[in-house]
Amino acid sequence: MAEEGSVCSFVFKKRGLAAGRGRRKRPSSDQEQESSGEEGSTVVRKERRRETPNPMIQKTRRCAKERPAYAVSSSDDEDPSKDIGVTYKSTRSAKPVGPEDMGATAVYELDTEKEKDAQAIFERSQKIQEELRGKEDDKIYRGINNYQKYVKPKDTSMGNASSGMVRKGPIRAPEHLRATVRWDYQPDICKDYKETGFCGFGDSCKFLHDRSDYKHGWQIERELDEGRYGVNDEENYEVSSDEEDMPFKCFICRSSFKNPVVTKCRHYFCESCALQHYRKSQRCYVCDKQTNGVFNPAKELMAKLEKHKGEEDEEKEQQHSDHGEDPQ
Repeated sequence: MAEEGSVCSFVFKKRGLAAGRGRRKRPSSDQEQESSGEEGSTVVRKERRRETPNPMIQKTRRCAKERPAYAVSSSDDEDPSKDIGVTYKSTRSAKPVGPEDMGATAVYELDTEKEKDAQAIFERSQKIQEELRGKEDDKIYRGINNYQKYVKPKDTSMGNASSGMVRKGPIRAPEHLRATVRWDYQPDICKDYKETGFCGFGDSCKFLHDRSDYKHGWQIERELDEGRYGVNDEENYEVSSDEEDMPFKCFICRSSFKNPVVTKCRHYFCESCALQHYRKSQRCYVCDKQTNGVFNPAKELMAKLEKHKGEEDEEKEQQHSDHGEDPQ
């Protein structure tokens, strides 16, 4: 009775799913490989990725589609030299690929061709003139530059000289000369250093540190036209009044100037007085320096004399007008 009264109790334990949630389920192929691995060995092949054609990527190995039949092999002992699609062949020559002189006698061909430039046209014209000399006009047109000339010009630059440097027209440029020309319209001189003698950049300044006094081309041409080019006078750097530089009387005749002239030593004389003294002596009447017979017209003195004369005339007119207005 005791055995019949005993009751068996069963306990059901829940499965722990939290530990296996992060696991990934194996594919069916892996399960098949596991089952087949117990029976025999398996072979693992490395799959090749498909390469998209990109023109920016170039290789010496050919693609799988372009490889010849002999290059496709399943064996591991493939010859890598057969996969290379670029080959080079020697010319079997010791000479260089370019010209034999390596371009030492290359010709500059940027200008007009030799057969078409003005020099060639002139030479052809001279040859035709030699053939037609002494013959009658055959009424054949040979071009605008090949008209028959009945008078032979002299051998001058405008005549029949056939040299490239002595004739009219454009001169043929040299063939074996490579000229690099830079027109320097901007003198790269440091302005701060030239004016003050100091530059904040120091030795790292990219401009030239030079305090010399240069003149532009237009300044030199103006001095040439005025006759002042190459004349270095210390008096140009001296500050003086107009009264000191303006003599009103000639040093020789002690009277007012008549056609005044000036010497190199800056002394003023009348033209007639200077010529009369030059007959006796070639030296200056005042400082006894050699004049070499050079007497230039004193334009500055003439202008000052005219200005002074005009001022005197105005003063006289003003005085006359003042006397005329005064009551008597």
